Amino acid sequence: MALLLGGGASGQARAEFTESDFFDDLPVVLTPSRLSQPLTDSPSAVTVIDRDMIRASGFTQVADVFRLVPGFSVAYSSSLLPTATYHGLGDGYARRFQVLIDGRSVYSPDFGQVSWRNLPLALDDIERIEVIRGPAGASYGANAFMGVINILTRSGDYGAPFVEAALGDHGQRLLNARVGGGARAFNWRLSAGTQLDDGLRHDMPDDVRERFADWKSELQLDARQALTLQAGVAHTRQETDFTPYNQHHGYANLGWKFTQSADSEFSAAYNLTEESFGDKPGIDLDYRTTRHNASAQWQGSVGSALRASLGAEYRRDSAQSDFYYSTPDTITEDSWRVYGNGEWTLDPQWLVNFGGMAERTHTGDKQFSPRLTLNYKPSRNQSFRLEYNRAYRAPTFYELLAQNYYLDEGGAPDPTDDIVYQTLLADNLKSEQVTSRVLGWLLQLPKQGLQVDARLFYDRYENLIDVAFVSDGDGNDYIYQFINQSEAVTLKGVEFQIEWRPARSTRIYLTPSWARIHSHDSSIEDSAPPFSFSLLLDHIIGAHWRTSAGYYHSGAMTWLGGGSRVPASDRLDARLAYQTRVNGKAVEFWLTGQSLLGGQTEFKQFQEAERRFLAGGRVDW
Repeated sequence: MALLLGGGASGQARAEFTESDFFDDLPVVLTPSRLSQPLTDSPSAVTVIDRDMIRASGFTQVADVFRLVPGFSVAYSSSLLPTATYHGLGDGYARRFQVLIDGRSVYSPDFGQVSWRNLPLALDDIERIEVIRGPAGASYGANAFMGVINILTRSGDYGAPFVEAALGDHGQRLLNARVGGGARAFNWRLSAGTQLDDGLRHDMPDDVRERFADWKSELQLDARQALTLQAGVAHTRQETDFTPYNQHHGYANLGWKFTQSADSEFSAAYNLTEESFGDKPGIDLDYRTTRHNASAQWQGSVGSALRASLGAEYRRDSAQSDFYYSTPDTITEDSWRVYGNGEWTLDPQWLVNFGGMAERTHTGDKQFSPRLTLNYKPSRNQSFRLEYNRAYRAPTFYELLAQNYYLDEGGAPDPTDDIVYQTLLADNLKSEQVTSRVLGWLLQLPKQGLQVDARLFYDRYENLIDVAFVSDGDGNDYIYQFINQSEAVTLKGVEFQIEWRPARSTRIYLTPSWARIHSHDSSIEDSAPPFSFSLLLDHIIGAHWRTSAGYYHSGAMTWLGGGSRVPASDRLDARLAYQTRVNGKAVEFWLTGQSLLGGQTEFKQFQEAERRFLAGGRVDW
């Protein structure tokens, strides 16, 4: 703390914030209602993680960034598969979030997971990440069950071309680069990179190698119209003592935006995403998925007191796996949705946010997700939010259609084979449902450089999807089927997001969270840590040095779906950087240390992340 808050900063950096400086820096969020709104007008609690926070954290994996979000738990079920959850119910697939990159959904239709280590995404290309903490079905439909993670990449100004390289222990290697150019009407950038490491532990074979390339370009057709074209590929390989695993991700996205007036805009987009997983030689666990998605949206003002966003979306998801679905055929399902969100200003102090989404999911079910929020702003420095939400999570393809078995010996099952486990087709599986009630409070103290965001929540979950194990009478107890739980589960708690900037050179970010789950299932009750927090300290020292540290605490909890109960953990990361200019080019050398307190247990017992160091440099021109 003495180093971070000490006297290395210049007198100008020590200058106090003016009220104008403070309010000008407050983010305008886009995700909650699909409208541009200040935080005081948002219908949901939102965490905004900007580029400075990502760099200060020292993280090299995007999944780790969510450790900065109040109430989030992040772990690695394997070196290849990071997972995250918000206040419990977490397993190895994190399938209760809607995850978007520039509006493109990247959760997989087969298991509902996000392959965080296999995305065509460079951390340096991220402009900011907006995380809706809580259900957001009215804006994003099925799978916006616990929240929405919206990753927004740089637009227009892509940042300077750069090259970055790093080496570390545990086999860590990193190489990233970006080039770009263009003129007034056309801009483009191409990013590519590779990253290697030895996985979670040095004494077990779980090495991972990632490679990606990503393109983004924007063409201004005229004063009102613009086109955006994005495309990318990623490939990840994990070595194990059993068989190597290979993941592939490819996508293309075309967007069109038409600005009708200063307060009215129409947009449309089409994207295609393909993913595959293979493990040959070995058990044939291969699967492939494809998603076609087309959407259109209008947003603008209706009179002087009402702003609205209206939209529609069509999606076709398909999956193919001989093993998981016991058929060589491709499973294809269609879904559609229409939605509307409104912001109605009653007077300068009172604001109503309302919205809803009607959709037909790939299960064939029709459902409606409503939201109603009342915002009260007694002053410019303070606002209160009373929120009601209902959202759903549709079953994944695997939960709905899985029919697979694993044998001691290969081939089709017959009386001489020993079935190790078997999945039975689900019977009348329903969507999960959550009803959420929230009281929020936002306080801004410009002279102190302080912002406090508090959220008091009570959520009720119904029809949670679980696994029921049955016996075949011959001693095989590993036959299972996905079912809906008959009893409801409730979640209640409070969380804070506190940001303090005592000077321009210093930023302190704290996120304490308390949560409690009530369920007849003790594992579900224990799936949320009773207390957790993150603390990020970032300080600029003089003209060249920048130092930061992150501390992450989680109470004891149980990871579901193949995980186990893990003890309370504490993680300390630190970063030191030296910045200068050489021949007009910006140069940075940096050193990061992760898990400096020693290995903390990740997804299950005896699976620990070990202390590691990484040193690197980059040149921008």
